[in-house]
Amino acid sequence: MEKTQLLKEFKEDFEKMKKELKFKSNFDDLNNIFFIDDFVLKTEFVSNRLSRQICSRIVETYMNWNNYLHSLIIANPQNMINVTESKVFNDEERLDIRKLMTKAMALVSTNTLIGLTKDKKAESKFIDDSVSFWVSEFGIKVEEIMKKVNDEWKERAEKS
Repeated sequence: MEKTQLLKEFKEDFEKMKKELKFKSNFDDLNNIFFIDDFVLKTEFVSNRLSRQICSRIVETYMNWNNYLHSLIIANPQNMINVTESKVFNDEERLDIRKLMTKAMALVSTNTLIGLTKDKKAESKFIDDSVSFWVSEFGIKVEEIMKKVNDEWKERAEKS
């Protein structure tokens, strides 16, 4: 299927799903954070259970970040990049990262439960909570974390 047609179908199905589930977040909110149209283009597929496809993309994003954040807390000793980046953070900052990861995991595990219960009201709330959490806390904190990591790499690059 042509990309333009696929995206058109996706946006039409998204609007139907949004009306059905009655969540507040709009397409741009979700796309700006979770790149849902890129995900559809990559998979070349719009599911007939689109809400689960979108929730899956949300979870994938949070889990990718959590895996990275985990490497900052517990560095793989055989990975020079993990070890270097982990040393950038003090104990208090590591505790803050752990708290952020815990909140993300609470959100992710909610989605897993929704997949089992098929609770559409909870699914709607999950979508809105995912956007809200990103905007109010997660996105802000990971940006701060990445700024600190990037500054460390730039400083090391200047010295080499």
